[in-house]
Amino acid sequence: MSMVIQSFDHLHDNRVLCYCADFEAHILHVDTRTEAGENVSVHFTGLLAHWFENVIRDNILFGMDEITVDGFFEQYKDLLGGAVSYGFPACCSIEELRERMDREHIRVFVIDASLGLCGFVLAQEVELKCP
Repeated sequence: MSMVIQSFDHLHDNRVLCYCADFEAHILHVDTRTEAGENVSVHFTGLLAHWFENVIRDNILFGMDEITVDGFFEQYKDLLGGAVSYGFPACCSIEELRERMDREHIRVFVIDASLGLCGFVLAQEVELKCP
């Protein structure tokens, strides 16, 4: 059984121009540019948390997938096992995190890199603004 719910094809090979998290407003905004020079913005709302690694100046995305919550807990079990007791991504135990994600309808968006930035975003909604 696949853990991918949907893929966001408009992000393949896009260069990340900038990203900004507004924790008070619970949003994360990522601006990207296609190889053809068109801007694509990704706007997450209902942000619970995000985790990015390998962030460099010239980040190029491979793509973004929404995955199942079960897939998230399986894929990131090592990270969560070490970080959840410190309050990341937002709870004191794996069980509490799962309950909160269910209660708040939090979805999981995994960002894969061709170069640089990769990770995940936990948010209620996502919107892509394409040309």
